[in-house]
Amino acid sequence: MGGINIVQSPISTERVVAFTTLRPGGVSQAPFNSLNLAGHVGDNPDHVAENRARIADYLPGCSPPVWLEQVHGVRVVAAHDVAAGEMPVADASWTSRPGLPLVVLTADCLPIVLVNRAETKVAIAHAGWRGLAAGILPQLMRHLGNPQDLRAWIGPGILQPAFEVGSDVVRAFVGSLGKQVLSCFQQGVESEKFYADLPALAKIYLQRAGVLNISGGTWCTATDSKKFFSHRRDGLTGRMATIVALLP
Repeated sequence: MGGINIVQSPISTERVVAFTTLRPGGVSQAPFNSLNLAGHVGDNPDHVAENRARIADYLPGCSPPVWLEQVHGVRVVAAHDVAAGEMPVADASWTSRPGLPLVVLTADCLPIVLVNRAETKVAIAHAGWRGLAAGILPQLMRHLGNPQDLRAWIGPGILQPAFEVGSDVVRAFVGSLGKQVLSCFQQGVESEKFYADLPALAKIYLQRAGVLNISGGTWCTATDSKKFFSHRRDGLTGRMATIVALLP
């Protein structure tokens, strides 16, 4: 398997593979050490290319992954319509094509994977607070059929004890979801500071849409520097990749 380490998603089956890469097992040097998979953070491009090549062992028989230029927005693309080598500006993708891996890069934001019960469609979202509050998950689920037939997995991201935000973030979610979401924020020492529970906010969007089967949301990128990159913790750093594919 090329020596890399992953967090395997519980929604993986004989027909679906889903996982998040961890820091060890690559060739990048500090501060991107070692399995940095992002080409936009200032790392040596040759190192990034080698690191990306190493994940191919987890995707037997698959085409090259569809990478996105992520902008914390709500645009969703059908990955099977993306030309080879193109990197669309979007924060979510979906496909019904076997053997076509979907990817998002994260270093605190949530990667969220969706698969339908029949295992004929998979989807993935890059969901930081801006994307969540703007509606990235409802936008994505429009392409996937009955939400009650979906399984969702929330991959590694920053958790509440480490995620300090301002009152503007609280207002954004109250405006989107109502006062129910106030339970997802703990007051900080400063009156205008709060600690946000990002996975809990994601679950509200999923549950309101009708998704019943939700797992994950338990790994904190900011507090485990051996396993995870964290922009909040380190500033200049690498990115993990979360990948999902229907196996060919």
